[in-house]
Amino acid sequence: MPQSRHSLIEARHDQIFPALELAEVGRLWRFGELKSYAAGDRIITTGEIAPGAFVILAGRIEVTHRAMPGHSELIVTHGPGSFMGELAQLSGRPSLVDAYAKEAVQALFIPPRRLRNLLVEEAELGERIMRALILRRVALLGSEPGGP
Repeated sequence: MPQSRHSLIEARHDQIFPALELAEVGRLWRFGELKSYAAGDRIITTGEIAPGAFVILAGRIEVTHRAMPGHSELIVTHGPGSFMGELAQLSGRPSLVDAYAKEAVQALFIPPRRLRNLLVEEAELGERIMRALILRRVALLGSEPGGP
């Protein structure tokens, strides 16, 4: 029987949603650019190709999964020091989640090409980020009998 999304997230929360230290965030600036979003702004939409990954500097972003038509389930609320992204961003595939600014947000935006560079050039951070992206994908797909 597949492990549920909730039990996987609870068991491996720190690997799925790692908090980045201030010095680690500083190392990522060369890969991205500052973006701002107002409260309520949609940042990522299920089924659309996400623009890239985001390191949250200020504010909060809610990430939800469309469990069934007309119903969304909260996966995580990202705050300062966390990063938001999906494995699909590396290959230009559609997103499996929606993301909204819960409040005003400032984030370091990292486009897919630069995210791939980051994974190689910052090997230690890249490994943590890649592990998180893979585990997020497993959590989303593992509990869905019909797939995304």
